[in-house]
Amino acid sequence: MNESQSILQLCRRLWRHISLKKRSNFGLLFVLMIVVSLAEVISIGALIPFLGVLTSPEFIFNEPQLKPILDYLGILQMDQIVLPVTVGFVIAIVIAGSLRLVFLWASTRLSFSTGAELGNGIYRKTLFQPYQVHISRNSSEVISGIITKSTMVIVNILLPVLSLIGSVVMIVAIMSMLILISPFISII
Repeated sequence: MNESQSILQLCRRLWRHISLKKRSNFGLLFVLMIVVSLAEVISIGALIPFLGVLTSPEFIFNEPQLKPILDYLGILQMDQIVLPVTVGFVIAIVIAGSLRLVFLWASTRLSFSTGAELGNGIYRKTLFQPYQVHISRNSSEVISGIITKSTMVIVNILLPVLSLIGSVVMIVAIMSMLILISPFISII
């Protein structure tokens, strides 16, 4: 059995011990991952018009498909187009960054609350053991062991797996956008 199979098996075994409420929270976190990825794609996509306006605003200004938008915004001259596009670009970046922070907060909070739930479950099972088992052990060592193991699960399994899944979702979204826009250049 190789390393990746053992990690996958550990995750499957861990999943069985997580409550249904936490599982649904993990599902909501996955939806948030997708939203964050889409925001990243939009912020990357906003870079091209921003650079286009900075380098050659006349190209954007003379584009027939953009005329209705420019007319709606009341932009009549080329020098008026830089500010709205810059503001739009900054807004896209701020929204993407804010969503990334919300995802980081949510994944950390969910990981630690899941670890606390697992620790409580382990402690509860320990409490319901026979009296003879309790008198043969030091209770502070039991509690310390439970806290240590729960923290190891959080730090070594939950947080890295959530980070990995989030990164994979983001890479897939960005690569899909690049392939959709320009398949030949994206493959190179």
